[in-house]
Amino acid sequence: MPDTSGGIMVNFGDEFELSRWFNNTSNSVSSAHATDSEDGDAAGSVDDAVAPSASANLSECFICHMPNPEFMSTNTVKKAAPVPVCSVGCEAKYLEMKGMRPSGDSRNADPNHCFVCQAPDPEYSVSTRGTVTPVCSKECEGVFFRRKKQRGNGDGDSASASKRSKSDNAEPAKRQRRTLNFLGDQLLNSSDGKGYKSWWLGALTFYDFVYQRHGMWHSYSISNDVPRVDACLIKFATCNIYRELDRSTAYLRKHVLRWQQSHQGRLGLREVLWMAVAFRYCNQLETFYKLKGIPSSDDFPHFSKRLLAMTKRTADSDLLAGDRDLTVASYLKTLEKFLLNIDETTVAVKECTTSESIFETLRKFQDNALGSFTCWQVVCDLMELHMLAEDFITDEFVWLSLDARKSLIQVFGKNRARPSEYVALAKLLQQRQLQGFKALQVEFPFFMSQKLDLKNIGHALHGFQVYRNMKLMEHKQIQKQEPGTTQPVLYNSRTYMMDSENCEVCTHPENEDELVLCDMCQRMFHKYCINMKELPPASWVCTACKKLQNYPHEGLAVEQEVISID
Repeated sequence: MPDTSGGIMVNFGDEFELSRWFNNTSNSVSSAHATDSEDGDAAGSVDDAVAPSASANLSECFICHMPNPEFMSTNTVKKAAPVPVCSVGCEAKYLEMKGMRPSGDSRNADPNHCFVCQAPDPEYSVSTRGTVTPVCSKECEGVFFRRKKQRGNGDGDSASASKRSKSDNAEPAKRQRRTLNFLGDQLLNSSDGKGYKSWWLGALTFYDFVYQRHGMWHSYSISNDVPRVDACLIKFATCNIYRELDRSTAYLRKHVLRWQQSHQGRLGLREVLWMAVAFRYCNQLETFYKLKGIPSSDDFPHFSKRLLAMTKRTADSDLLAGDRDLTVASYLKTLEKFLLNIDETTVAVKECTTSESIFETLRKFQDNALGSFTCWQVVCDLMELHMLAEDFITDEFVWLSLDARKSLIQVFGKNRARPSEYVALAKLLQQRQLQGFKALQVEFPFFMSQKLDLKNIGHALHGFQVYRNMKLMEHKQIQKQEPGTTQPVLYNSRTYMMDSENCEVCTHPENEDELVLCDMCQRMFHKYCINMKELPPASWVCTACKKLQNYPHEGLAVEQEVISID
């Protein structure tokens, strides 16, 4: 579907229009926000307040099960006991389940409550034919006008309004109805707002980004044709949705596997921890590429000399990534101290049973000298390389960057996305991913048939805020960008790093047409060196990565027809 902002969106089918889908959904969800004041079963005064339902779980929304909902449904309806709800949309669904219907006459509206959602003390009002109707927001105003329009043009008030609008050379439906577009409206809205009444609409915006960004990687794995996704995703640099597929993660995995191969297949936590810290603390892949790889703990003295020599012709800021007060000298000094304490740290990490406990253990080193970002990246590396116990708990905690936290506010609104709820909301996005892609009417090409885990949801949330900054830049609304968030950077290909790669088995560079690339370690293999009969059409993972990652199928091929990026 063409994006009104100028980009090209994902194709959801010939008959599917996202804006029409939203308006239909919005109508159905909002149709029962207000109970019928003229219905004997629904009517009630404050004195007739109904006690909350004893069977309701107060820790989650009665309808969508979002954790820690802030509201209770109306307590003036006798046959609908109050239950915890996260939004007026969920309240509407609950009341609809109980047979409630919306009020049809705004002339009887209570001036102390929003006519649509019954929120107290509404700040706004809509004036039509001398009747003033209280509303609390633009969303409720839009719902009110949609209801009014649905009653038909036979109504005298509607006919008069239509005549007046024609004299003004404007159609009332277009003037009154707010057109909502996920990537044109939700992304450009300020995150200081309350968000949409239903967090699900914001969540679908996030899932749409996830689908496009991973679809871009998947398309490139099939062919060299430019995928037809939002143009800014191709123009600017963005991380993969699956952290395992990022080039930097693959680079670390490649060196871990080569170290393992040179040590008779042994792979110790101490050495992997060291390599991960040395690599992630610098976080500049190009620096290690120029220095011929990530150093082992034994090679650190030689690595230090080579890196210090590079500073004579290259600025420290070009050798170290991130906006940090970090110099090459302080980087090497911190690594030297970490190496002196690595045995003690390794023992402490090995005793941990959760990702959060490892994260806090690493943060304790020199009073968080490595920084929270580095510590979390190292935790993720240890989990992905399966260096932890079999009963290790991985999906109960995620550290979220500033960009990821801003994304949660963008999705859920600032009232729901409170610091104490960040992890719970990230879990909610993880749990609802299948429903999200189904709602968007797309088939998501899960890499190696693995659903997005919690750390990858956090990874994607970081990219989602960067994507929003791209769209704000594209629409010349840079003033709306959140302070401190990651600014878009033009994409710069790193494929040149593959030019020096030879076959991992025979080490010979010839027969390039017979080489196949592992998606997880980006090592090259001659087809005949690994007894492969034909090249896979899409994703392929080598035996070593499959064993290390514990994936169920080696060389799983994802057929092209499972994804449509148009």
